[in-house]
Amino acid sequence: MAMEWRVVLVGPENPLNVGFVARAMKSFGVEELVVAGSAWKTVPDEARITGVSAPEILKGTKFVNGLEDALRGCGTAIAFSRRPTDLRQSEITLPALPASLSLKGKTALVFGRESKGLTRAETALCPHLARIPNRNGISLNLGQAVAVALFSLTATNGESKDELHTASLDRMNAMWEYIHPKLAASPRFTQERQMRVRQLIYRLNLSDTDYDVLFSVMKAISK
Repeated sequence: MAMEWRVVLVGPENPLNVGFVARAMKSFGVEELVVAGSAWKTVPDEARITGVSAPEILKGTKFVNGLEDALRGCGTAIAFSRRPTDLRQSEITLPALPASLSLKGKTALVFGRESKGLTRAETALCPHLARIPNRNGISLNLGQAVAVALFSLTATNGESKDELHTASLDRMNAMWEYIHPKLAASPRFTQERQMRVRQLIYRLNLSDTDYDVLFSVMKAISK
């Protein structure tokens, strides 16, 4: 089964980089581009200079308010970052692909701002955290990072023989949205702990059947 991909850019700052991203996507057969948390309402004209070979991708770019909106409809999400984390996310180093990756729906590949990347809270929205190895600790340009990620993942892991029947990211987030108000109402659950709980839910890697059972148990207990 061929995997489906969605590239998500959070707060991109340089329109030329968006064009380079679209060009990389066209090169590797990925069509869906979403921009989150940007003041732009449409793709700036400058992006068409570097993305001249991918006008249909730039024309079809979707703009949403934040990363949570950008992830709706995805089976799972992979955040790309150089920053260390203590959230116990599923970490991978390209070109590896997580064994727990759900093949239901699209996999979102999430990239942050050129100047400062993804915030910790944004990274925590993604079940997986990816690293692009390099020798000198230098960050790649946004367009370069997307190209490396797409080459690694689509070339090495473009198809899978066994579909994993894991609950989608939308379903896992529905569980989180159900318990989040209860946690937020307790002084014991600081924002830090809330992010850890969210990652714990992701790491459960529940099947759809187990998800239904666990969610039913939660609702019964809450009553």
